[in-house]
Amino acid sequence: MTDIKELIKRQKRMAEELIAEAEVYYAEVGPTEVETVFGETRATILVPFVHPTTFNDIADLHAPRPGVAVDGPLWFNLDAVTRAYPGIVLVVDGNEDDLYRVRDKEAVYVWPELYEQMAPEDRANVRMAVWALNVWEPEQRRAAKVAKKEAEDGR
Repeated sequence: MTDIKELIKRQKRMAEELIAEAEVYYAEVGPTEVETVFGETRATILVPFVHPTTFNDIADLHAPRPGVAVDGPLWFNLDAVTRAYPGIVLVVDGNEDDLYRVRDKEAVYVWPELYEQMAPEDRANVRMAVWALNVWEPEQRRAAKVAKKEAEDGR
């Protein structure tokens, strides 16, 4: 009877341990820096990693555009997701700006406005950072785990 109770205890802890491990991992990811220029001012855009649930919630709001090659293999509109991406920070001359303003007694996130002012190649770089943090990196991590497991099994 004791063996069964111990097994049940271990199984119950397993989920909590995996959740804790995931949270530690998520806390260590990012941000990614994207260098840009506005007029003649050099700036850095800090693109943070967001929790997968948050990212999926944003992606679910922005369906892929028919006929748009970059959206095709994704389940979302990359440009719209980047425009709506939370937590972007602007850095100019070492000073950080969280991009929140008070307008008409409301907090407004001005990242979408700033994104519109970026040169097309800089917007593309920010989109790449969003994609890399939320699509590419998890795929690479899974592939590395599979390769490691296969190597261990092949010994």
